[in-house]
Amino acid sequence: MSGLVHIVGFVGPEEDSGAAAVLAAASASAEVDMIIENGSPWPDFDHGSIDWRARLSGAHWLALSSSTILESDSARSAQGAGMTFAEFEGARVIMVVDMPADEERLAEAWGHVIERIRQIHILFLSTEVLPRIAALEGMAPGDLQHQIRLRGMVPQVCTFDADSKTLRVEHALGSISGRASAESEAEWIARYICKLPESGTGTDGIKVASGLV
Repeated sequence: MSGLVHIVGFVGPEEDSGAAAVLAAASASAEVDMIIENGSPWPDFDHGSIDWRARLSGAHWLALSSSTILESDSARSAQGAGMTFAEFEGARVIMVVDMPADEERLAEAWGHVIERIRQIHILFLSTEVLPRIAALEGMAPGDLQHQIRLRGMVPQVCTFDADSKTLRVEHALGSISGRASAESEAEWIARYICKLPESGTGTDGIKVASGLV
């Protein structure tokens, strides 16, 4: 295996999701495996056709989007199976919580994230969904990341605002915040997960991987 970071992503045909954008941004500097089912529509998607053990063997990350589970029951089952096999194979799960096409279904997607939250290593909240999730949880937006990390036992809960270039990472050893140079959320996430395996998950490693300036 090469020295590149290996990222597997579960994205569907023509899916415009957070995970798809991250994989595209990471493709120049990582070994990227996008699971796309040859253009078959989601309702006919055969989740049993994915050999998760083979696809995740040696992978550093499994990149997923919360909105994917809304596409079909098969998509939901496939994503759940991927998360389970990631545990077996030692791949870490990054879940990008993005806004679904039908914004009224955000609560449904978030409910699925909560059900699986202990299988998630990095939870990224897009700036678009953060205030909406805070409202669902009955919290102030500024408290949300810290409380999710504590209650869900998620190792890292991250945000990046592409307009202001501000980031925040709540992690097991504390919190970091500041500014980083990235043009989009996907670009920041891609750089972060490509650097983190080498820099490490201690406070100093997180600062390096986050690109704090």
